[in-house]
Amino acid sequence: MSDKLLFISAENPFPQDSGGKLRTGNILNILLAKYEVDLLTYPSSKEAAQAEDIPALTVYEVQRTMNYRKAMLRSLYKWRNSSYMSHADVDMKDRIIELCNRHSYRHVFISHSLLGYCIDIVRTALPDAVIITDAHNFESGLSAQLAGRKKGIAKAFYSLNAVWTRRDELKLMDKTNLLLTTSEQDGLSFKALSFKNSFKVHVIPNFIRMSDYRTSTLFPKEPWIILPGNMNYFPNINAASYFYRDIYPLVKARVPGIKWYIVGRDVHPEVAQLAEKDPSIVITGFVDSVADYIRKAQVVIAPLKEGSGTRLKILEAWALKTPVVSSTKGAEGLLYEHSANIMIADDPVTFADSVVRLLQDHEKGIGLADHAFQTLMANYEAESVREKLLSLV
Repeated sequence: MSDKLLFISAENPFPQDSGGKLRTGNILNILLAKYEVDLLTYPSSKEAAQAEDIPALTVYEVQRTMNYRKAMLRSLYKWRNSSYMSHADVDMKDRIIELCNRHSYRHVFISHSLLGYCIDIVRTALPDAVIITDAHNFESGLSAQLAGRKKGIAKAFYSLNAVWTRRDELKLMDKTNLLLTTSEQDGLSFKALSFKNSFKVHVIPNFIRMSDYRTSTLFPKEPWIILPGNMNYFPNINAASYFYRDIYPLVKARVPGIKWYIVGRDVHPEVAQLAEKDPSIVITGFVDSVADYIRKAQVVIAPLKEGSGTRLKILEAWALKTPVVSSTKGAEGLLYEHSANIMIADDPVTFADSVVRLLQDHEKGIGLADHAFQTLMANYEAESVREKLLSLV
């Protein structure tokens, strides 16, 4: 019989409709080859979504009471990050204690650095358990980036968030046995917090399972640009606004029939307004398959100016052989070579030129996508990281 592992995640990985859920679900899938996994999480926001029928996986759900508004207020007197994930211990504490007392897990996997407060609960029940934390992002850096774009009271609030988050990341380095990061850049940021704990940091890059993307259906390419992602995440909101304001007019002037699809869940009002201003912009909201839209598109864009970790939206485009134009920040952490497996552009004119070239030069797009696919298979497909992950956990 396999050992049992407790896997704690504030994001239910089913369905896998965002980058965070993709990472969580893909890591979970690999761990199921070695462990019987008890997944503790919140219910999915989609009524029809449920865990795959996997014998080695048991899902325990707790109701979510800690919404974003409550979390922001609670952060002011608890002095911790304002994300609801940083306060998930309120909802999960009793169930964590119950499960730890019942099963005496030797390994506990915490699927986000913002869930660090759950570690104290686990340690009280299981002082000898090996705790592995998957950071997803360097959150204090993200908070600082967000603060940099704010003014007045909001700037002060998010600046405090950055301070509190940095303090908690330092504590996390002390308390966890292993810390997984998505990129070398994030790994170095964590190591810089605590030299004595730097040995705990290991890079497990974002990756995908190619089996999830294979299809026998042929999808003809359309004159579409695609921006995929969670559209309530501030780097994506800002990227959409930047592309609309500074880049898209330059593209439309040269390719009049172009359509721009913004594909992702939780659409922020600022993003929703873009389609009201321009009928060539289509905002889908949640879709069952983002991959189907990426397959049809001629170009995927990642015009990000903020962010952390690595972008699974780029890896999905690489898997589906759709060429990508990205900012340097958007491609951060990935192995890339400009004009070989991706187009990199950090100013509006160059970005627009790159998009137009791929819309008009199909041979260039095919070559770019083929090289990107080779990079993906060598470095970011599940089989390329499986052995390292299972050797650590």
